[in-house]
Amino acid sequence: MRNRYVMKIVMLFWLSIFSSLAMAEETVNVSVDRSWGILLGDEINVYIDISSLADGIAESSLPQTDKRYGTWLYLKTVTSTAEQLILNYQVVNVPKTNTEIKTPPFDMKLNNEQWIVVPSISLTIGPSLAVSEAGAADVTPKEDSKPTLISTAEMTKQLKLFAATAVLSLLILVFWHFGWKTKNRQPFAQAVHDLSRFSWGKSLNSDQASRILHAAFNQTTNTVVVYGELANLFEQQAWLTPLKDDIESFYQQSEQRFFARKTGQEISIDMMRKLAKACRAKEMLA
Repeated sequence: MRNRYVMKIVMLFWLSIFSSLAMAEETVNVSVDRSWGILLGDEINVYIDISSLADGIAESSLPQTDKRYGTWLYLKTVTSTAEQLILNYQVVNVPKTNTEIKTPPFDMKLNNEQWIVVPSISLTIGPSLAVSEAGAADVTPKEDSKPTLISTAEMTKQLKLFAATAVLSLLILVFWHFGWKTKNRQPFAQAVHDLSRFSWGKSLNSDQASRILHAAFNQTTNTVVVYGELANLFEQQAWLTPLKDDIESFYQQSEQRFFARKTGQEISIDMMRKLAKACRAKEMLA
């Protein structure tokens, strides 16, 4: 009886050993695309061979991306295929001298609930400056480059030419507007100009507008035009005939305003502006 009991204990002991060995974590092969000559900002790929695994890796157990691991490495992406996992790291810190570092190890879960161990692998990263082990004290900074001077002679010449052209153009415009243009402006063109000028902030009453329009008719015929002699106006300036009704209406209102015993109503300034513009349009075609 006692021997049987001992045998059961021994068998249970060996079964526990075999079961623990069966459930032990598997270790996979890890390689890297390069392990030296790595500087700040460089990217490296760590390749994990999973071709020998019967079951795939659970996505939930993959390492978190867009995260810094330790002092030196930042995991950007994880690419999974049937044959391998690719961990893409970027170096985010710089040592003073050549330094050996290790990639972080991971435990990953398989779809059959077992776990595998991804071991770390050694890399050598270098400093940004070639310095001795004593530090950066022996580094002599390079002098700043002298600025490249650009000649401004041509630009100054062009600015002077532009300024001279602008002044000359302004003088010509002033002479044309206040001199030659005014002297050579046709009667109704002058009337439209004068009537429009008052609309830009200057006050204009009906009597002033009426005198401006009368002056245009007088200059057109080189004589004083009155209401009773409008027939002579249309005979001499036939191009005004299409506006006969409007012109006669204006002169009739003007006669009632200035020459009647009882002063008539003021003539509409808007009406006189419209008549001046209509006469100017005919004047341009005459």
